[in-house]
Amino acid sequence: MEINILKYLTLKRTINAAKILLSFGISKWLKKPVVWGMPISYSIEPTNHCNLKCPECPSGLGILTRPLGLLKMEDYKKIIDEIKDTGFYVQLFFQGEPYINKNLNEMITYAQEKNMYVSISTNGHFINEDNAGEVLKSAPDKIIYSIDGLDEESYQNYRVGGTFEQADKGLRSLIRKKKELGVKKPFVELQFIVMKQNEEQLDEVLKYGKDVGVDKVVFKTMQVTSYENALKFLPSNEKYRRYVVNNGSFSIKGRIKNHCFALWRTSVITWDGRVVPCCFDKDAEHEIGTVNGKSFKSVWNSDDYNRFRQKILTNRKGIDMCTNCTEGLKINIFEIEQ
Repeated sequence: MEINILKYLTLKRTINAAKILLSFGISKWLKKPVVWGMPISYSIEPTNHCNLKCPECPSGLGILTRPLGLLKMEDYKKIIDEIKDTGFYVQLFFQGEPYINKNLNEMITYAQEKNMYVSISTNGHFINEDNAGEVLKSAPDKIIYSIDGLDEESYQNYRVGGTFEQADKGLRSLIRKKKELGVKKPFVELQFIVMKQNEEQLDEVLKYGKDVGVDKVVFKTMQVTSYENALKFLPSNEKYRRYVVNNGSFSIKGRIKNHCFALWRTSVITWDGRVVPCCFDKDAEHEIGTVNGKSFKSVWNSDDYNRFRQKILTNRKGIDMCTNCTEGLKINIFEIEQ
């Protein structure tokens, strides 16, 4: 089982979740931000450094304008200690490769000791036969393992600087060691971003996932930020696209509505303590505040946060990053019948 929510729902967390749901509903109705609780989930960035140079990733391309760095353990503990009573889901990733931070295993354990569910997303190049056991000693509850091609040509087309061989060996080592030790964690999700260069491999990916022994295979539609990359990467099959492309432009499928649950249910904290509204704000262009020297709660309930929520409730299309967002739209992942 991927996650048993009941395991993490204390009375305080349950009441908080109910307050968030209710206040979001009221906010949609009033077209005015009402926030009665704290986030139920968080993305906390261990680092924005990355070993790869994926062409649609600002971190890998080196085009982030915010500084590069590593989250310090003492800063991380302060965040967890504040949010643990109301939040129960921690994504230890945002930009960058989480395993570059040498304190990652300690971070995972610290949150789990507070009965929090922890997930990691990795390209797998820091997992190997020699350290798989150590990874499993401090295993996240869930690990999203990204492999976007089953041969070197298709893999390196997007995962520039990496190799399928290395990612494959890391995944197989992790699964093999997990079976040897007889442990349940982590739940291993193989994620495959579908693009023009690999869309013919989908059936093979399902077979590959079964052969390796992952718990789940997820096909993800690709995000692009330019018309040039839309032409280069988007698959031929419309079913596997999140965009409509024509006349020299591209736009997200579906209608963008003037509300977004992400602004109530979750928040993102960068390695250096910046609070940003969601995972689409990769370069912290909409930074709302920082937790450096102040509580997260004071930022969450600040006038700046509510002003941003108000923009979402009245003119979400007016915020550039929101026009490329899948929140509320079922177009970012899909399943293939077996």
